[in-house]
Amino acid sequence: MSKIKILQDEVVRKIAAGEVIIRPVSVVKELIENSLDAQAQKILIELKGGGKDLIKVIDDGEGMSREDVRLAIARHATSKITSVDDLLKIRTYGFRGEALASIAAVSRLKIESNNDERFAGTYIFVEGGEIKEIKEISRARGTTVTVETLFFNLPVRRAFLKSDSYELKLIVELITIFAIAYPQLHFTLISEGKELFTLPKTQSYKDRLKLFLEKSTFNGLLEFAYSNPMFSFWGVISRPEVAKNHFEIQQIYFNLRPVKNRVVTKAIYDGYAGRLMGRNPTFVVFFETNPENLDVNIHPTKTEVRFIDEKFLFDFVSEAIKKTLGITNYREIPESVFYQNLINFEENRQLGFWQLHGTYIFAQIPSGYCIIDQHAASERIIYEEILKKDEPVRTQGLLFPVILELSPDEFVVYEEIKDILKNLGIESKAFGNFSIVIETIPVNSNLSKQDLKELFRELTQSDYKTLTYKEELARRIACKGAIKANQVLTQQEIESLINKLFACNDPYFCPHGRPTIIKISREELERKFGR
Repeated sequence: MSKIKILQDEVVRKIAAGEVIIRPVSVVKELIENSLDAQAQKILIELKGGGKDLIKVIDDGEGMSREDVRLAIARHATSKITSVDDLLKIRTYGFRGEALASIAAVSRLKIESNNDERFAGTYIFVEGGEIKEIKEISRARGTTVTVETLFFNLPVRRAFLKSDSYELKLIVELITIFAIAYPQLHFTLISEGKELFTLPKTQSYKDRLKLFLEKSTFNGLLEFAYSNPMFSFWGVISRPEVAKNHFEIQQIYFNLRPVKNRVVTKAIYDGYAGRLMGRNPTFVVFFETNPENLDVNIHPTKTEVRFIDEKFLFDFVSEAIKKTLGITNYREIPESVFYQNLINFEENRQLGFWQLHGTYIFAQIPSGYCIIDQHAASERIIYEEILKKDEPVRTQGLLFPVILELSPDEFVVYEEIKDILKNLGIESKAFGNFSIVIETIPVNSNLSKQDLKELFRELTQSDYKTLTYKEELARRIACKGAIKANQVLTQQEIESLINKLFACNDPYFCPHGRPTIIKISREELERKFGR
């Protein structure tokens, strides 16, 4: 008897849905893309439970007839392609004919649409892939799609979704990506009945981008435009000196489709020619090319593309970035730095402790000498101060409270963790639309406005579940508030740092596990010199 069986249609539908619909943001993505294909000028997204309980997308696009509404929820039904050859010429988003069918298979789906206001519109209700109701309604031109109780018939999948705030954060990031590429569209996002943001149409993608970037980052952008017979390439990249440990936005578009492409990302980094020094640039780049040069069908959610000649793509992008930055020849470590180090050594050698490169503290001990990493040491001190058991975190009030303008996704993170941050010494309150005021910071920390801004950007890019752990947040706060590398310390500051370090429970490692101090014995030193 054969062990191989043909799957039931219901199982097939759910498997197909799982390839396309992974979480609420997947639904929002597919519905926005449908609205874009329908030539919408206004798109409103309404959510409840981070999209788990409700996703409603309303557009003023072309709408659908009764027949189209019925066909739209069928698998492999699309108006975009009619033959295999059409797959090589795709310029629209929803060409697979899977989105609405997949959504309908794992939710309670309602569609209201009209393509001609002279006639009645259409309403359809689908539950778990089965049509429950279809009727005529009166409505304006356009489409409203309502998705309720996502994965209601797949409880295990639903249980694996993360917190409402995390799912909301992903949706905010997605809308941001589309809003930048389509400045001529009006976007509105409502969550739990509250308007999170509305984005009226603007003249250019840069006008939109300005809304989502910190002012210093935006002012540090360089604009460029290049072309060759295969594609046009334009956008903005950050100057090397304003690149940060964590980028604010890194987005690639091919023919206005937001995608991931490791070749392009690697080429952009390569174009900086060592100027980044381990930091990450902000960039938004666009490619316009003949669709026949692209394979957009390599991933079920169409988030990745492959270019027909990726070596040429890499070389052209890398050289374009170098040209934009004005890089011709470069030497990463100028020879003059070596001589400057000798000068620093000479100046610091009548001292009990002395600093090297403004980063490492040298101290003589009877058996040799020790080298202390001032940043790692400072991290350990702040971390233990924050996590002292059975004691409230000691705070220091700010003479001038810091006002931070957060992006929408950063504000979502803030709302989720503000009480935890307060327990860790960072007291704050909301201040206007997406702005907050920081009033206190942990004692011994030296958190600047830039440090706090970078902290929220890092938290936004982190796995949300780790942020619920006090230790993980304390680690990040300690890292941002610690004494920085290349920061010159006085003899008194050095002595205070060392005293506090050795008062810690674990003075030998920073919260990330790196050593704070290393010891070099006299014997090891003598061996190096062959003595």
